[in-house]
Amino acid sequence: MVPHPGAREAEPLLAESGSEARWRQLQRLRRGAGAAGGTLALEPWIAALASGALPAEVDLLAALWARLDRAALSRLLASPAAAQAGPWLLAGQLELPALASQPGTRAIWLEPLLQRQAVAPAAEALLWLQLLGQLRDPRVAALLRQRLAPLAVPTGPAPATPLEPLLPLLPLLGLQREPSDHALLLHLALAPAPMAVRRAALEGVALGLSSWPLPPLVAGLHTLVADLDPGLAAAALDLLARLPQGQRPLRRLLRRSLHPAVRARLRRRVRPTPLVLLVHGRQGGVIPPELQALAAELAHRRAAPVLLQALTAEAPAADEAFWAAARRADGLSLVPLLLLPGGHVRCDLPAIAAAWRRRAQAAGALPLRRLPFLGAWPRWQAALAAALAGAAAAADAPARWLHHPLEGPLAGRFLHHLAVVLGCPGEAAPYSAAAADLACCARGPALLLPLTLAANRLSESLTLGVQPPVAVLPPLLEIPALRQVLLTALEDLP
Repeated sequence: MVPHPGAREAEPLLAESGSEARWRQLQRLRRGAGAAGGTLALEPWIAALASGALPAEVDLLAALWARLDRAALSRLLASPAAAQAGPWLLAGQLELPALASQPGTRAIWLEPLLQRQAVAPAAEALLWLQLLGQLRDPRVAALLRQRLAPLAVPTGPAPATPLEPLLPLLPLLGLQREPSDHALLLHLALAPAPMAVRRAALEGVALGLSSWPLPPLVAGLHTLVADLDPGLAAAALDLLARLPQGQRPLRRLLRRSLHPAVRARLRRRVRPTPLVLLVHGRQGGVIPPELQALAAELAHRRAAPVLLQALTAEAPAADEAFWAAARRADGLSLVPLLLLPGGHVRCDLPAIAAAWRRRAQAAGALPLRRLPFLGAWPRWQAALAAALAGAAAAADAPARWLHHPLEGPLAGRFLHHLAVVLGCPGEAAPYSAAAADLACCARGPALLLPLTLAANRLSESLTLGVQPPVAVLPPLLEIPALRQVLLTALEDLP
């Protein structure tokens, strides 16, 4: 037990290290609370530490930390109490994070610590610099850059330069939040350096994240997300998610080859955009129940709003929940669930996209992502080909797919391409066509597939009076395999 200096209520003994009694004594010292509600004098403690009567232990320094003024601090740092920087550094790591943001802390601590660091031996000066680094100041940033200069050499530190003592300085350089320091920290995080260096540099990037120029920061983090070390890649991914408009670079990563654990983390980080599904609809803007059910299930799976807009009606009203979700996801997506490049795709779709773009601008300059029409998706075409081939084999009849009449060279090229993919020819059929009116049915058995997601006039007229050996497949959303492919593809959209 060590004799206690000064104050009457603490005169007997300072309790043993680690004991509850010592903890209570130091809590009273921290609060300045003496016996019977009085004030515990600080001067005896300062005098005992400065004279060496009390050792400068971490818990004692931490208890005094917030009560020191500049004069007392300067006195201690010039005394035997500061012979070793280690206890001061540990106490500072405990106390400074909570105090550094207070206006008076920097005024009290910065100058005395700069003076102490300047006269300390090299090894001790490095520890004092670690303590200084928790205070933001251009002079501190300059000292950190000077000590980290060996790491800035492209080939790495010189062999004579000890690496480990420099690593704690990299996060502190980021904490200074000087915009010019991003280059060194990103360089080291990306360099083929020891992993400890790269991780410390990335921690520095994280601590100064709000101060770095965005273009090089996004580019560097994008590269790191594909790193072979999954821990480093995951940390870079988390930093991307914290950036302003961070959903955009996150969505671009969905197309990259990533470590499976990082890809799973990416999926959790990406906030799905609200969707506007553009559908053909029926007369009067009526949306068939199959499409309404698809939209409801999709909204549940994506945990994001889904609106249906019929070509035959005005755009639906988007409520505040829709726009709030769009702001969280930094955008919205327009998905044309149209199967052929007819006049709706070539003329109506650009006008509808422009109208949604104006609404998104008014809601907060949100970007609108417009996807290609569904019929052009390779994933959808492959699923359609598989479903048609399976149905034709089961019916033991040649298959034909039916489409409403199209005009123009673009439509002709698309119809030819689709015939190749589906492995059978298509035939133009007006909405009022019956099976008996079609050329393919006059040649014997046939399996007909109307290209429509939901029931329309063509699918309904075909089924009226149809007789074997002609069979008509239901609308595409009534074929379970195709509905599941479409639902999964829409769910996977960013």
